Amino acid sequence: MIRCPCVKCKCFHFFESEDVKTHLYKKGFMNNYFVWTSHGEVDGSDVVFHNIVGESSRSVENNVQHHRYHEMVAGAFGMNFEFEPHESVKQAPNEEAKYFYEQLEAASRPLSKGSMHSQLSVAVRLLSIKSDINISQAGMDSFIGLMSELVDPTFNIPDDFYKAKRLVSKLGLSYVRIDFCEDGYMLYYKGDTELESCKFCEKPRFKRVFSGKKAVVKSMHYLPLIPRLKWLYASMLYVPHMIWYYENRRSPSVMCHPSDGEAWKHFDRTYPNYASEPRNVRLGLCADGFMPFSISATPYS
Repeated sequence: MIRCPCVKCKCFHFFESEDVKTHLYKKGFMNNYFVWTSHGEVDGSDVVFHNIVGESSRSVENNVQHHRYHEMVAGAFGMNFEFEPHESVKQAPNEEAKYFYEQLEAASRPLSKGSMHSQLSVAVRLLSIKSDINISQAGMDSFIGLMSELVDPTFNIPDDFYKAKRLVSKLGLSYVRIDFCEDGYMLYYKGDTELESCKFCEKPRFKRVFSGKKAVVKSMHYLPLIPRLKWLYASMLYVPHMIWYYENRRSPSVMCHPSDGEAWKHFDRTYPNYASEPRNVRLGLCADGFMPFSISATPYS
């Protein structure tokens, strides 16, 4: 038996699943029911969804947008909204908690009354635009400067591309820039960061540009894996998905997940100690036809 979220069953009466499907087909889904509090979801976003019933569709859309950034910030730091910074506690928040509240405030404070954007949402949108259409940093600075002149001076938007990038980087998902050989023989990494030529082909690491300064011939952006795995396991939203394969085992004749395949099972038999901990992860890498820089770049094979 499950609760029916259709328009008519406003008290969420219990029905069989097939009856609930019929209700939804005939009567439609209940309006303004965005957080499924009667179906197992935790409503930790009262700040965002307060007085949502009866608001215009535009206001609802704004609240949903704010809620998404709340989730992003909370997930990045592995915290939820059950604790508010103004609550009286015996012990003051540690540095990580203080840092989290600063980001949460930046994410949840609208630029103006009724606005769907905050400082963080603007920064994320600007970085997305730069990546999508491959705008230079100087172009982004000019664009942001024009925005600053047009909008209300009280709007606390990033002053330039560097500050927008710095704000988003506080979520903890950073990257490392690594130089590498022109022909791909080596990375200038760890003990080789001071080298200026390849150890194998002896081609130079740098080249001279018009200004006379040295520029790296080739470099890559490395996205550290461990912080991202910590982010996934710290988020209450993603933890169930990380161990889904272990808690939802199927019969040997059914295959609906890579864990049902022979390669996964062979790994478990070879490394039983590793397989005994369900939180240990297996990584699958697919590098066929992806575009690493932007949608305007030539696809790599």
